[in-house]
This record gives sequence, C-alpha cells and structure tokens, in this order.
Amino acid sequence: MDPSFDSEFNQSGKIPADDTPPTDRPNETESRNPLPTVKPSSVPASPVPSTTSPSLEKDVEQANDQLAVEKPQSDANGDSDVEAVETSRSARRARRPADPSAAARSTLYFFLTVLSTFFALWFVGPRLVEEYYYAAEIGRARAEYENAVEQLDKAPLNDVSLAYQLVAQRIKPSVVSIVTFKEDGTRGIGSGVVFSELGHIVTNAHVAQGAERYRVELHNRHVYPGELIGLDSASDLAVIKIDAPNLIPARWGDSDAMDVGSIVWAIGSPFGFQQTITSGVLSGKDRPGDRDHRKQSLLQTDAAVNPGNSGGPLVDAQGRVIGINMSIFGETFQGISFAVPSSTAKFVYQKLVESGKVERGYLGVYPQQVDQRFASILKLPDLAGAWLSHVEPDTPAWQAGIRRGDIIREWNGKPITDYRELYRLSESTEPNTEVKLTIYRNGKERQSLVTMGILPKIAQTEEPSEFSRGM
Repeated sequence: MDPSFDSEFNQSGKIPADDTPPTDRPNETESRNPLPTVKPSSVPASPVPSTTSPSLEKDVEQANDQLAVEKPQSDANGDSDVEAVETSRSARRARRPADPSAAARSTLYFFLTVLSTFFALWFVGPRLVEEYYYAAEIGRARAEYENAVEQLDKAPLNDVSLAYQLVAQRIKPSVVSIVTFKEDGTRGIGSGVVFSELGHIVTNAHVAQGAERYRVELHNRHVYPGELIGLDSASDLAVIKIDAPNLIPARWGDSDAMDVGSIVWAIGSPFGFQQTITSGVLSGKDRPGDRDHRKQSLLQTDAAVNPGNSGGPLVDAQGRVIGINMSIFGETFQGISFAVPSSTAKFVYQKLVESGKVERGYLGVYPQQVDQRFASILKLPDLAGAWLSHVEPDTPAWQAGIRRGDIIREWNGKPITDYRELYRLSESTEPNTEVKLTIYRNGKERQSLVTMGILPKIAQTEEPSEFSRGM
C-alpha cells in the first residue's frame, strides 16, 4: 500500500479520491491478499506528505454544506406531510355516518343530568333557602340587637319616661279614693279630684248618688268623711267636700284646645287599687252619651278605665285636668272609655260650689247632624253646623226669628262642627245672656241675637244602656 494513502487517511479522516490510472492499479488478487500485520510500536511514525489536491477538499466541504441545508427543508416537508395526514383523517371522520347509539347515550346522559339537578333542587333547595333566610334573619336580629344596645345606652327614652313620671307626680296629690255607704248596707267605690284648698272634690253623680255616708282617702292614706255639696244628673257630675289641711288642688285644662291623638293619662282607683295611672291617646271628641245623656258631648280615650275609675281625672301632658272619667263601652274595658270634657265639668263644678245646683241656658231647638244630602241641597261649603229639625214656639230661638230648616254655623263667633256642641254651648251659657248666632238660610248667612232662657227640668229615665258607669 502506498504510504501516502495512510498519511492522508490519518490526517483528514476521509478516504482520498483514487486518481491512479487503471494500468497502474494492482490486480484484484493482489489487493485481496492480506497484508502483513505490523505492530504500531514496531513501526516508527513518520509524517506522510498529503497527496490530496485542494480542489478535492473544497468539493467535499461543499457537499457537506449542501446536506446540512437540505436536512431542515426535509424536516419542514415532514411536518407538512404530518399535517396533511391529520387533515385527511379529520375529513374521513367527518364523512363517516353518525353512530345512533352514541347519540342515544348523549341524550340519556343529558336527561339524567337534568333529572338529577331537578331532584337535587326539589329536595335540597328548600333546605338551602331556609338556611339562607335563617342565617339572614339571625344576622339581621343580631345587627338590630347590637344597634338597640348602642342606642339605648344613650338613654333616648329617658326624657319620655321622665315626662310620664312628672305627669303622675303632679296629679297624684290631687286624686282621692271615695267609698260610699248606702242605707241598705251596700258599698260603692269611685274616684275624685280635689279642685280647691277648701276641700271641694269633683266626682261622678252616679258615684255619689244614693249614699248616706262618704269616706274619702287621700294619696297619703289619710281618711276624712265627706259631705255632698251638690249633684247634677244631666252631666253626671257631683261635688263632695272634706275638711282636711294642706290639700293640693288640681288645675283645669282646656278640652276644646285638645287635638285627637294627644297623649292623655287616667288616674283613679280601679277595683280599689288606689293611685293607678294608665295612659293612652285622645281617641275622639263630641261623642254622644248613653241613653240618659244623649245631649252630652264627651271625650273618648283608649286609656284603660275600669270600675272604680269613675270620677277620676283625665289629664293632658302638663298634668292639667281636661276631663272627668265617666263610663266605658260595655261591661268591661274594651279600649273605649268616655270622660266629661273640662269645658262642661268646670262650669258644673262652679255652679254646684256656688249654689248646689246648676241652672242651664235654654235655646228651644232640636238640632241634628248636617249630612251630605242637606249640604248638597242647601249648597253648603262643608258639613259643619247644626241643622234645626224643630223650633219650639215661644222659646228664645223662636222669638229671635229662628225657624225649622235653619243651620246654626257659629255661636258667638265660634264655629260649630258637631250638632251636640250646640247642646253643650247653650246649656253652659248663663240664663238671660245674649248670644250672637250665625245662621245659614236659603243660601245666605244672617246674624241673630238670642237672649238665653232657663232650661226646664229634664226627666231622667232608668232605661238600660250599652254604657257602663264603672261601679
């Protein structure tokens, strides 16, 4: 073997190109003969000069570079081929007919899902809703509780509570308990209120009537005998006098100035429980009395009044007496009780103290309520006033030219809103007093001057009534 061959192979790692002419090549037989084995250590290494031409090496390098460039291109072409195969498979699957069993399974799964959701909501939903609302309610109650504690710590109702206490403290020394003793041995109990330092006490006529002896107990539990000064059945009021020192009289209020809805207090001895105080509101005004007292114009309240409260005071927010408790509706308290207004009680009290009797003014008419029919026919602007259904001849009203069908709208400039108010105004006016009335007749208003007469004695009946006197 040519030594230059070995040298080129060792240096380049490539088989050199064979440029020996064919005539100079050894025959195949000789080439296949094995060469003698030479140990590397026995043959000294010597440099072999390269016989490869520079042009050959350059061609080999260009060929290697071309292979390196073509390999990424083949990889890209391979990826494109893979994508093409996947697209073809997808197209074949799309063209493949749908499996009926798969569609049925899908429908069944959907139906079961909906059904299980429905039953879950049916059985679990109400529980969840209940727990949600329960939690919300607990949270709201907790928030309200904490807010109430915070606000009440500031004592916002202390002033209101104190006002109630002050009202009770002002009227308490003036309220008494009255026990009556009759000839047949029976006893009655009622209440009263002191109005003078001389010992004059106002109570109800039905408390004092028929008794031969009175025992009056003050707020400090001191007991004194009482004496009847006068009694007026028409107003159901009476005056009893005691002889006691250091009395604290109550003060009169103005019932006419009170508005419906105002807070009121009732004090008395219901069922013998002395100095009992209850509160409510003024529920109404100008209420009719019972069958024996249809002409009365009473105050209505929902303050609790029971047997034994009769004759006790009904007071306003300043502790002033605006009424004398008189009766309840029904046999027991049902939230409706009545009191004689102070505008009437004060007049009667003064008359009884002065003379032991009451002389009332007298007009001589029979008033009725103005209704919508009268207002429409007579072209009235409202339903106020008292329509006169009858005028007695030779009475003060007749002599002043007042006739049946007239409507009395004002009394000395004071508007009349309810026909019963005309009774109260006329009876609380002194006899022989001149009064100016505003009358509506034939669509026009006119003024009439009337000189009041004296009210004749009124026959009292003993008919049963839906009102209880509280005894």
